[in-house]
Amino acid sequence: MTLLPRLCEVLGGWKHCFSDYRTFRRAKEHALALLVCLGRRTISRSICVLGRQFRNWTSEYRLFSKCRWRAHSLFNAVLERIPALLSSTQPLVVALDDTICRKTGKRIRAAKMLHDPLSPPYHPNFCHALRFLQAVILIWPRATAGAARAIPVAFDLAPPVPKPKRPRKPGKRAGKKDWAAYARAWRAYRNDLKKYRKLQQLEGLSAQGVKLLNGLRERCNQIAAWKDRILWSVVDASFCNRTVFSLLDPRIVLIGRVRKDIRLYGPVKAAVSGNAGRGRKASYGLALPTPEQLRQDPTVPWEQCSIFAAGKKHQLNYKTIAPVFWRSGAATRPLRLIVIRPLRYRAHGHTLYRDPAYLLVSHTHVSVTEALQAYFYRWEIEVDHKDEKDLLGVGQAQVWNDTSVERQPAFHVASYAALLLAAIKAYGMNDASAAGRLPLWREHKPPGRLSVAHMIARLRTDIEEQEMLQAGRMRPKKGIEFLADAVNGHFGKKFPITARAIMNNAWT
Repeated sequence: MTLLPRLCEVLGGWKHCFSDYRTFRRAKEHALALLVCLGRRTISRSICVLGRQFRNWTSEYRLFSKCRWRAHSLFNAVLERIPALLSSTQPLVVALDDTICRKTGKRIRAAKMLHDPLSPPYHPNFCHALRFLQAVILIWPRATAGAARAIPVAFDLAPPVPKPKRPRKPGKRAGKKDWAAYARAWRAYRNDLKKYRKLQQLEGLSAQGVKLLNGLRERCNQIAAWKDRILWSVVDASFCNRTVFSLLDPRIVLIGRVRKDIRLYGPVKAAVSGNAGRGRKASYGLALPTPEQLRQDPTVPWEQCSIFAAGKKHQLNYKTIAPVFWRSGAATRPLRLIVIRPLRYRAHGHTLYRDPAYLLVSHTHVSVTEALQAYFYRWEIEVDHKDEKDLLGVGQAQVWNDTSVERQPAFHVASYAALLLAAIKAYGMNDASAAGRLPLWREHKPPGRLSVAHMIARLRTDIEEQEMLQAGRMRPKKGIEFLADAVNGHFGKKFPITARAIMNNAWT
């Protein structure tokens, strides 16, 4: 089956997200236009692709600023279709990470000066941008080992807590009144700074991340297939701290990366009978070696397991200890420490090594092999970030309304999630046959799966074939006999996008 009818079927699940059918139809059309248009993915470009550039465009922008709908409801329509792609024996794995969308407009209140992730490590830079939190569901083949896909299920705006400004010090010619005013401003600044530090623990990036995970746990509970399943969350070091561990839902297993020098303690041994009942009950045992010391300890043997990463299987060496206690981070929660040995590889005739990794798992009964495989599959969320920004242009829409600033990028990512889900249902997990003939320089090393660029190209081809079938300029071929009928059931006899409109508005 072709990709376009599958995408229309997934977008049809958005019907219950909108109170009015006209708003639902406009949302479907803009979702499709944002995927197939050329150039910058702005709302005006989407309007031109839909052929509405000579009409009043107010209703198109009000879709994101005034109409009543929630971004999570769009993702729920995708989330409800994922259980059919997962086996009952596979763990339910979610990856969480933050990303930024650069902005230049000064009227966007949520845009702040943030650290630029592309700056060199020896010179951190700043950029004016919006910060978002994204959560994805990781799915991979059931029977054989293969690459995973990350289906976005949340894309929430996560602005930083505003930091109070330091008062300006008076000049040399300032009088007593100026210095007295400066002293009052300095005392107020110190009080505001204390409030800022407390508010940062409640509304900072870590707190917003754990609230997103807990909300996703509640959304999974609404699905019958996932109501009794444990949710695994794979995060980086910025979400592995005291704030997350203290607010995390008990039915979520956290797999996070930590520093190499954290202080860990063992469990409390049985109390000696002569000292029973004296003093406060101990919560921590003897101090354990740090993760780096454990990696360098020759008395602890390396264990081995097979994991899939970077297109092939690897033999991974690791060390593990359980239970351990991280007093400053997880308090009395028992954890499992996993130390991953650096992988070696050859480049330019030399043997090089990657950096080691140190993981903490919030539940000690979790299988180490499955936890390591889930950690390596986390790379797919970085692939999603790249595709969303480079290919789809998420964040390029020029909107400044507070509601539109939060909704439009989430709407764009929800369209991307619908495209990924439709491609998996149409072509399978790791099948690149729908990409067509490859360039000569890629024939010796074909891709292992269909890329997002191939999906968009396939979608544009289906739109062109749909247009020719409706006009009677093309005879139905094998595989597209029911293309027109399937699409007409969702959009009617007049499809809103044409191939000519896509090409004519490539540089508007």
